[in-house]
Amino acid sequence: MPLLDNKLNEVQQELQSLAKEALKDNESRKKLLGIAMQSVATLESPVETIWRMMLSPAQLAALMTIVKAGLLASLTTDKEPKSAQQLSAETGVEELLIVRLMRPLTALGIFDELQPQTYSSTPISEMLMTPPLLGGFQYMYLCSARSFANLPYYLEKTGYKNVAGTPGPFQDAHQTDLGLFPWLVSNPPMMTYFNNFMHEQRENRKDWYDLFPMEDILLKGANTSDTDAVLLIDVGGGEGHDVEAFHRRFPHHPGKVLLQDLPPTIDNIKPGQLDPGVICMKHNFFDIQPVQGARAYYFRSVFHDWPDSDCIKIMKQTAAAMKRNHSKLLIFDFVLPDMNTPLYPALLDLNMMALLNAMERTRGQWIELLKSAGLKVIKFWTIADDVEGLIEAELM
Repeated sequence: MPLLDNKLNEVQQELQSLAKEALKDNESRKKLLGIAMQSVATLESPVETIWRMMLSPAQLAALMTIVKAGLLASLTTDKEPKSAQQLSAETGVEELLIVRLMRPLTALGIFDELQPQTYSSTPISEMLMTPPLLGGFQYMYLCSARSFANLPYYLEKTGYKNVAGTPGPFQDAHQTDLGLFPWLVSNPPMMTYFNNFMHEQRENRKDWYDLFPMEDILLKGANTSDTDAVLLIDVGGGEGHDVEAFHRRFPHHPGKVLLQDLPPTIDNIKPGQLDPGVICMKHNFFDIQPVQGARAYYFRSVFHDWPDSDCIKIMKQTAAAMKRNHSKLLIFDFVLPDMNTPLYPALLDLNMMALLNAMERTRGQWIELLKSAGLKVIKFWTIADDVEGLIEAELM
């Protein structure tokens, strides 16, 4: 079909040209990527789709082996092409095994095969070698994958009940009574992978105050007459990335800004690590909130780590400290649509179930959850279904 072939060549050239332009703007890039993915879904046959899904564990297993055997580091450190024979001499991995492991990874574009059995790194493998993503890959493979592999059998044992508390899939898969976070503390290498992964997540996500009108949500109505008034508390805020960035973005904001987290986290913050304008406080959000009447109590990516029963406990402790007609509860988390949820938050929801017996939530679920703690939603601030939104709530 010469005419069709010519059209396909024209489409290919146009797509290549569009891709170069789209890479200059992230929103355009995401839109073009969505179009391409829809085209793949249309063109891929049902059998091809099923086989791709069935064989996906083999891709991850091959890549994890490459990581553990030192082959990834060897190819990305000096970025020079190396033959399977050279890699075998460097790492001790048998030459034939290297060739077999590399076949799917070169097909996926993770490595290039420049000539038979000679390989080089690509932007994908080089990015994977960075500590945050390498830590994230190892954490997800060694921790999450086991929980996911066991999930169907766990749910079968429970009569296919929704996961809503401990013990859950994680405890069943890892044969432990511990929750994820205590389990990580007891496994230092895994904790290192996790912390590296979370650091990357915090560093590369958009700041909530640049997405939504902070003047209307937070600054307007703040107490400007009392020098001891608290404007914002980042509750469970880790090592303070969000609250420090807020303080620097609005250096003349009224009131104080606080960071609260568990003692080990606060103790881990080195002198001079945070702007001196950020006040650090040791606090467990399941306990009574010691700071009364702050303008805003802010939680980022906290509630999706907990089942409803625990979320209500946290929210009630916060609500008890809030001042009517002044204090706000600000939650930066996913707000799932009622239908056609994008793939990333949909998979993240299952990840929360498999690891933390928790969940991502829809608008309706957020409304009911907050209502159970004596709170009401003022507004859902959202920009897209595939990114986090801000939930603004007050006392009922």
